Amino acid sequence: MISWMQNNNKFTVIVMWIAALSFILAGAVGGAGGLQSNSIGKVGEVELKKDKFQMEYSNLFNRYNQMMQGKFDDAQAKQMGLQDQVIKNMAAQAKILNLAQEFGIIVTEEETAKRLASYEAFQTEGKFDRKIYDTYIQNSRLSNETFEDSLRDQLIIEKTFKLLDTAGLENEYKAFQIAFEVADKLKYTVLTKEDVNISINETKIKEFWEPRKDQFQTAKQYTLDIQWTETKNTEVTDEEVKKYYDDNRFNYTDKDGKISEFNDVKEWVKEATQITKSKKSALKRYVQFKKGEISSDETLTLNMNDSKLSKELWTLLESKSIDDLLKPKVVNNRYASVKVVNIIAPITKSFTEVKEEITPLYQEQAEKEALSILAENKLTNIDKLDINVSNFITLDNAEKQNLGINKQETANFISKLFTSEEEKGIIPIGSKVVVYKIVEQKLISLENNETNIMHNNVDKVKAQSFQTNLMKVLDKKYPTKLY
Repeated sequence: MISWMQNNNKFTVIVMWIAALSFILAGAVGGAGGLQSNSIGKVGEVELKKDKFQMEYSNLFNRYNQMMQGKFDDAQAKQMGLQDQVIKNMAAQAKILNLAQEFGIIVTEEETAKRLASYEAFQTEGKFDRKIYDTYIQNSRLSNETFEDSLRDQLIIEKTFKLLDTAGLENEYKAFQIAFEVADKLKYTVLTKEDVNISINETKIKEFWEPRKDQFQTAKQYTLDIQWTETKNTEVTDEEVKKYYDDNRFNYTDKDGKISEFNDVKEWVKEATQITKSKKSALKRYVQFKKGEISSDETLTLNMNDSKLSKELWTLLESKSIDDLLKPKVVNNRYASVKVVNIIAPITKSFTEVKEEITPLYQEQAEKEALSILAENKLTNIDKLDINVSNFITLDNAEKQNLGINKQETANFISKLFTSEEEKGIIPIGSKVVVYKIVEQKLISLENNETNIMHNNVDKVKAQSFQTNLMKVLDKKYPTKLY
């Protein structure tokens, strides 16, 4: 393909590679499993390749890092489940690629080369520069094949969506246009919890607690015998550590999302290698523990989900009974073989124990009920009340309205107002309530540029709705299997 491009440098149309497309397509796909061999899974007939995962992970990491001005790190990536995000994006793309295969949609080498040549990052004075491209591939630790296959997939996805025309129809444009042309003048008042007075006493709190008392229970408790297997003293060779790094290097990235050099993460890799190598020893001690040949190192009584054990262990323990023994699991860099000695089921707490916890909940509920009664009263008498009157409100000028609530609350209120068929009503906005009546209504004409903007919005809404529903269909048609 590169040789074709070098002979066809006339293709200098500026078209950005649609990296964001994967986010639009991301549908409901199962969470990530273990990443093994050359493939992390399969969607329909399309393999999810590890090298593409590494590239997409690096790209996504870099985008977050740029948004956070260089302060995004591995810990945040793990907390956000960045690996899962990448796998979901890849699976979503794979579903479209399966559909494209059924439709017989292909992208030629020439089309891929044109797109690559148009990518500004690889150009010098508007022409494709092979040296820049090679440097990028080398610095990214990618292969040309991985990068170009990914680009080809993006082009196939673009072609597929172009064939699935989702442009708005005339009656759809008209329906939206009416909403934009309507202008309402309101008589209204905004109510908050400061507008109501409630009394709090123990009798009322207890009445509130009584039907809800089963929601307030003690934590489930486990008494556990634990046999530990240490890993920090396990001897590992430099060759074993290096091999572990080579097999799992995509888990070790720097602040820019690039795979870290071995020497920069050697100590972390060594710990992981020690844990892996210690598993046989842990299993041997587990068998001895099971047979009674060795005893537990300690006995602990813990509340369910106590941080002294891992989430994985607690998930397993939840379905276990007394005398069950769990095979060794990693807890803070050592293995724990766990035997269930006793389980204390949750019991309902007394009113005295929960009074402090339940009082603010009662207060919130009481304020909400009082506010609702006040709002109904205001609505019934709204014609007699001397309250606020707005300017004419449209969807287009919503952000400019000053209704005594903040911009986000105003946007939420007006959105609900224009989807209501009622002349007057009550609209809750967070902890506030707006009581309103439409006192005047008129139609306004849209300017040509406003009409064009509205049509574009219709097209976007329809396209997003179509893509969401398409992905639901493809979820069933092309199942995802993660290894």
